[in-house]
Amino acid sequence: MDDYRQTSSEEQTDEHSGKKAKKQKEEKRKKAKKVPSWLVWGLSVLFLSFGLTVVFSFLTELVIDENSHAALCVVVLLVLLVLNISCDVLANSIISCKPEAFHAMASNKIKGARRAVAFCKNASKLGSIFADVIGDICGIVSGAAGAVLATIIAVNGGGWIKVAASILVSAVIGALTVGGKAIFKHFAIKYNKKIVFAFARFTTFFKREKVRK
Repeated sequence: MDDYRQTSSEEQTDEHSGKKAKKQKEEKRKKAKKVPSWLVWGLSVLFLSFGLTVVFSFLTELVIDENSHAALCVVVLLVLLVLNISCDVLANSIISCKPEAFHAMASNKIKGARRAVAFCKNASKLGSIFADVIGDICGIVSGAAGAVLATIIAVNGGGWIKVAASILVSAVIGALTVGGKAIFKHFAIKYNKKIVFAFARFTTFFKREKVRK
């Protein structure tokens, strides 16, 4: 009887050890297959940047070319400038805002509050998308549109006029972009809660917010 119990105990121990070893192998296999989160995020930003650059450049090419009127180029540049600065304002507002600011509103089931909390918790990623991805793309496309505008201005002039126009247009675009971001950064931080909440409510028109019962 004692031999049977000893044998049974040994079998259970072996079975337990086998399960433990199998579990460890599965965990190692999962860890080996798991792609680092930083790499996934980096590749996502890479493809997103590529897609948005293609879209923005294509739309810009459809609207303006060397035969376009200078006023149309100015309008396109202003739109890109406003979009660039607006995205920078959103990025600074989300990064500087704390999720605790919306907890009470979320508990009272105010529309957009839970979305605002989610934005604040993912501030680094959203800030990177708005400020780095969209902002940089707007800057690149603005440069291309500015080159077209400079060509239109200098079409009837000599070589030095073309160079001067190119330098002047680039300088104006750069000054308005950097200066606009510097000016509105103060308001982005001061009114971060209002800006984030307004943007969160705006997004609910496109995707409904999940409401806890």
